[in-house]
Amino acid sequence: MVFSTLNQSLAFHASPESFISTRLQNLAATDPALVSSAAARHKIIQTSILNRKVHITSSYRLCESVLLGGGGIALDGPGGSDAAVFLKGDSKISSDGTQDDVETFAVCPAYHQLMADFFPPPNILLEDGRLHATSKERWKQQLSTFPADVTPLIQAITQAHLSTFRQGPSIDLYENLKDLCWKILLGIFLDLGPEDEAYSTIEGAQESLLRGQFSLFPVAVNMPFWQSPRAKGIRARQDLLPMLRAQVEKQKPSCPLLRQQKIGTDEMSSHCLLFTSSIANKALASLLTATIMNLFLFPSPTPLATIVRSHPPEMQGLLLESILLETERLSPPVVGVMRRVQKYIQLSVPESEERHPVPAGSDVWLYLAGANRDRAVFSDAEKFVFDRFMASEIPRGFAFGFGYKSCLGGELVHQIISVVAKVMIDADITLHGNVSDHGVKGWLGWETGVPPSAFASDLKQLPCQRPRKPVLVYVGSDQTGRKD
Repeated sequence: MVFSTLNQSLAFHASPESFISTRLQNLAATDPALVSSAAARHKIIQTSILNRKVHITSSYRLCESVLLGGGGIALDGPGGSDAAVFLKGDSKISSDGTQDDVETFAVCPAYHQLMADFFPPPNILLEDGRLHATSKERWKQQLSTFPADVTPLIQAITQAHLSTFRQGPSIDLYENLKDLCWKILLGIFLDLGPEDEAYSTIEGAQESLLRGQFSLFPVAVNMPFWQSPRAKGIRARQDLLPMLRAQVEKQKPSCPLLRQQKIGTDEMSSHCLLFTSSIANKALASLLTATIMNLFLFPSPTPLATIVRSHPPEMQGLLLESILLETERLSPPVVGVMRRVQKYIQLSVPESEERHPVPAGSDVWLYLAGANRDRAVFSDAEKFVFDRFMASEIPRGFAFGFGYKSCLGGELVHQIISVVAKVMIDADITLHGNVSDHGVKGWLGWETGVPPSAFASDLKQLPCQRPRKPVLVYVGSDQTGRKD
């Protein structure tokens, strides 16, 4: 039993896509009748990961319903009649996802072991219910003008960084863009550049924190001649907090980050630990890499960047926005999110009467990368269609979650990607390279019907998606005329 649970955990962390697809195939093979059941049709899989009972779904509508706070029906559990959760839209679910002040799908207990030692309170990611709703509103006000205010700085950082594209015969696209993302995040949040001593210190400490957070040896051990990765990560967090506070205090109250004055210094410093974290940087680099690959390397007679350049400014903006949204749908940086079920429920999509029981204390893992490719919602669901979102009625993917707990930084990340892409398009450069791995093509939507084994061999999916092998590109110039 112990080895079976461990094997399931390792298989899931190696490739969630392969893990989920294999279990769906096994489900149909063992009992063909199950193909029409709730578990198969609505893609709900029960398994054990790190000794926890987890129910995994990749149904778009079910993910949407859970993220909105519904996703089930009123149900008397084995222990009495106090267990209930309601379908999306039911008046008994409040706008902050609570029922009788108890959140049905809670974040804090689901992520406490993974995050609490590394991102301690105050931390909006580990808040639920009305506390989260209050914090979210204050942070929305604090960051209300931030994406627009930092746009000139993002442009300047990107323009300066483009010189690195020409410093050799080829570049590793992901690693180069990850370096750019560090410059942007540390620049806009902490007013730091690579020339500052604190820049490399903070970057290195954040990398140590991430290694500790995702170590498969989840125990902090401190010995005279050896420290476990988790212990090093906790120590990195202890070192980072005073450094971040010092950088926050150095900035003028009128700077973009502090201008709205809705958040105090302690809370701002604590959240800068998250905003400038290695996982935030990897997530940004993941989405930026996919976007730049689509713009410059997508297999078409004319690169998409050139097509965008050839249009007047207004149409350029519409086309670029559609490309970004389609990239977010197919290639979200974070493949899924977890929720801890606080009451005995049954999961069901709104249109179905079939229900999947989930006991209180279990976890529901929303496989958003799969939900974004749900054929019941999207036509040509696995295919990259660059002008898909020129039509306004198309539902957006879950790159930044959904509902009242959608990612606080979603708008900022979208703005960063948009600004970097536009700077590169306006620089009249071209990127040339060969993308041959089927798993990478499947991740981008360039190739459909890619088997799960290819995703497993060609992609890293945790903690953020990216190609396993370097994507090497070299830079040229585009002489194609533009319409201004």
